[in-house]
Amino acid sequence: MTFTRKLLTVLGTATAVSLVAAVDANAAIPFGQVVDGKATFYDDRGTGACGDPIDASSEVLVAVSPVYWTAANPNNDPLCRNVFVVATFNGKKVKAKVEDKCMGCGRDHIDLSLPAFRKLADPDRGVINL
Repeated sequence: MTFTRKLLTVLGTATAVSLVAAVDANAAIPFGQVVDGKATFYDDRGTGACGDPIDASSEVLVAVSPVYWTAANPNNDPLCRNVFVVATFNGKKVKAKVEDKCMGCGRDHIDLSLPAFRKLADPDRGVINL
């Protein structure tokens, strides 16, 4: 994963994930660093960690690890302020807005919405290594 701020060039390779932010986020988010990892997908509907209604079966969005969330109330977290993950896999790229928390994800694992995952790979794969 490469974490970087919006308006800067997104660094990446065919196996990178990037977070792009429009605001200052907590120092725990490794902006500008490459972190290899994996992606899975989900297709739930309901209220995301940012407090907004989400539909992971029809929207391009992403849930990220709880290690990156810093506010006691996730609705107020810096990750809920126009932060995106840019993931690339086998020459394909998707940019997905952070709208949710993936409780089962570690630091190097993202959970893409079904439409976001489909932009990278066939969902039958289940997991892709980024």
